[in-house]
Formats: sequence, C-alpha cells, structure tokens
Amino acid sequence: MNNSRPTVLIPFNFDIESRAALTFALNHTLDYRYNIVLLHVIERSERLAEVVVKDEVIQMVKDELLNLIDKTEKKADIDVEIVVNTGKPYKEILKVAADYGADFIIMGTREREEKAISKPKLGSVAGKIIRLSPIPVITFREGNLSFVKNILLPLDFAKRIQQKVAYAIRLAKAFDATIHVISIVWKKKEKISRRQLELMEKTIHRIESEGIKTVSKFISTEGGGKKMFLIEVIKYANNNNIDLIMIMTQSERPLVKYFMSAYAFSVIRKSSTPVLTITPKYAGNDE
Repeated sequence: MNNSRPTVLIPFNFDIESRAALTFALNHTLDYRYNIVLLHVIERSERLAEVVVKDEVIQMVKDELLNLIDKTEKKADIDVEIVVNTGKPYKEILKVAADYGADFIIMGTREREEKAISKPKLGSVAGKIIRLSPIPVITFREGNLSFVKNILLPLDFAKRIQQKVAYAIRLAKAFDATIHVISIVWKKKEKISRRQLELMEKTIHRIESEGIKTVSKFISTEGGGKKMFLIEVIKYANNNNIDLIMIMTQSERPLVKYFMSAYAFSVIRKSSTPVLTITPKYAGNDE
C-alpha cells in the first residue's frame, strides 16, 4: 500500500452497510487519495471452518470490490488491501486499524445495535468500536452515507474541543466541504456570553485561515441542558442538508474506557445523518 496516503478501514460483512461504506470510500478516494483496507472477520466459533471458508471469503470480497471499481475511473490509482482474520470482530477491527495505521473507520449501525451502544461492558461490535477506538469512527444507518459536502460542528466547552476542530478541518479539506459551526444559546440568559463569542470567533478564524468555507450560527432555544442541545443539533442537521455530524464520545475528563457520554450515544442513536465520533486525547493541555 502507498504509505504516504491516509488509510480508511472498512469492516466488511457483505450487508447493506458494508456495501454503502465501500461505495462511499471508492467514490471519494479519487479525490482524497487514501488507501482502503477491507476487513472480514470470521467469528472465533467458526474457526474449524476457517481453512474452508477463508479463501472463498477473500475471493468474494475481491469480486465485490472489482464490481464496484469497474464503475469508477482511474482504477489503477485505487489502492485496496483485503484482510481476512479469525477472532472477536471488535478486537480484530481495532487490531487491524492499529496494524495498518488507519486514520479512521467507517461502519454502519442498525437500531438493534444502537440500543446496545450505551451499555458499559456489552453491546454491538459498532458500540465497542466507538467506545474503544483511538481514531475517529464514522457511523451511519443503512443507505444514508453519501458525499460529504456539509459538516456540522456543534460547539461546547469541552477542553478538547480543538481536537474536534482539527478533524473537521482535515475532513473539509479532503472532501472540499463547508463547515457549519453552531452554538446553542439558552433564551433565559438573554444574550450570548463572552465565552461563547470568543469560542465561535476563535473556531471560525482557525477554519477560515485554512481556506475552508464556513457557516456560523448561534441558535436560541427555550430549554436548557444536553437534551435541548441534542434536539437543536439534529434539527439543524435535518434542515440544512448536513452530511456529517462531528461529536466527541467523552467530555471534560478521561472516563472509564467502556463509557460513552449520554449525549454522544443519543446523537448516534437518534440522528439520521451520519455521525463521526472522536475519542479525545488527554495527553497535555488542549484548550
């Protein structure tokens, strides 16, 4: 693989989500120039069948890949690695992501999986990946992953907010997208606080200094708290053709590694728009 390019990992199970993720990656790789790793994991319980199944699975993935590549241009410039491992899916996904130095993971979720994401030690493969992955994870429902032209960046006062801003800039450059920066204002406070103004100005200046288009808005709401924050974020996404919402899985301090904030879980579960989750890094200061 081309080591100078970013790498996208796609867990591939031949379902509608896997196909949507692969189609998305192939549609964008001609512009972004990244490597694609397709990973199929044979469950540990199927180990006895590994010798029989493995070659067949590899060929199936290759055939599927070739069918999709045939619909794109510049075929020779698409660098795809096919990996078939045996074991626990979430462990193998994290291991392969580390082995290949993946920059982010793309995978689908379904309602039955989303209900399990918030459980501390149990849950779906997607839920475990979101909680444990040190790299960003894009999750989406069935067929709703397409081109990324509008990215939603909700502002809060988490200390690691600039990590989210940095990822938004990177993605916007990759997809030539516009970043929508919003901040929620409670009506009972009557006016925008100095802290909110400073954070908005700092964020917009940083993004636009990179040559990226922005849309900024303060949204006034009657209620307060995380519930209203969630409602306004999803409402804005639905009303403004947002293609990707960016959130962090934790807030002010490092928590137990199996925990996902209620806000992050709620956005993933309730949003029909694809969501990119980031687990914040806590080394040093990141104000």
